[in-house]
Amino acid sequence: MFNRKYRSKVMKNKYFSLFVLVFSSLLVLTSCEGREGIEEPIRLLDLYVVDTAGLPVPNAKVDFFLNENDLMKDQNPIMKSFYSDKEGRVQVALDFKIFDYYVNIEKEDLNNWYTTTIVKTPNLLIENVNTVTIKNSIQAQLTGRYEKRWQQTAHIINGNPSNLNCFNQLYHNFIRRSEVTSEEDIDGRIQKFQSNVCTSPEKPAGFNVWKYNQEDNTMVLGLGTSQELYKFEDFTGDKFSIVLTTLDGTFIIERKFKLVQ
Repeated sequence: MFNRKYRSKVMKNKYFSLFVLVFSSLLVLTSCEGREGIEEPIRLLDLYVVDTAGLPVPNAKVDFFLNENDLMKDQNPIMKSFYSDKEGRVQVALDFKIFDYYVNIEKEDLNNWYTTTIVKTPNLLIENVNTVTIKNSIQAQLTGRYEKRWQQTAHIINGNPSNLNCFNQLYHNFIRRSEVTSEEDIDGRIQKFQSNVCTSPEKPAGFNVWKYNQEDNTMVLGLGTSQELYKFEDFTGDKFSIVLTTLDGTFIIERKFKLVQ
């Protein structure tokens, strides 16, 4: 009698333990399924592309990057290209962990290389709105998205061409300014190299900084007391000249350049 009651109690305990185990497993599964249905927070971006008049630019190509180096070298975009709609708008859902993105925008000869390439997304779940202007500028034509190489082809003083030599035929790599450094007072840098007419082609030959002023069509080379003010002339897209006139008017120095592909 005692053994029968004991076996019955043991069997009840086993069934109860099995029921608890099955019920617990169902709770775990249900909980896991619920988590999978939860959406991660995102950063919503409404990006408006406009021209210098503030008008929408439709069908502009928009690419996003995580850093400026990738943007400049057109590598590692974080997703496929977007194209602005008739309102100039691109709508994107972005990673909630990242606050700033680098954006490259182009349509024909218009781009954002000398307006802004950084968009900020501080808001979670609600829309972040950014407006970026794209334009055709001398600066962008000199540097491209990142860098273009120009070679000096002539050095003319008071109308008299100087004898050509290595020094006055150097390569000048015009490099776009960085938006993540303190380069806001310049449009870019120039890295100089010996050209193919020199004894050591590609050997570094100095550097400079430059800034173009659209209002009077001038270019300043250098900083501080070493600045030189040149008149920017005859730009065709693959050729240009800069002309320096000394303060007393004694010397007029013209330097001509051509684009090196």
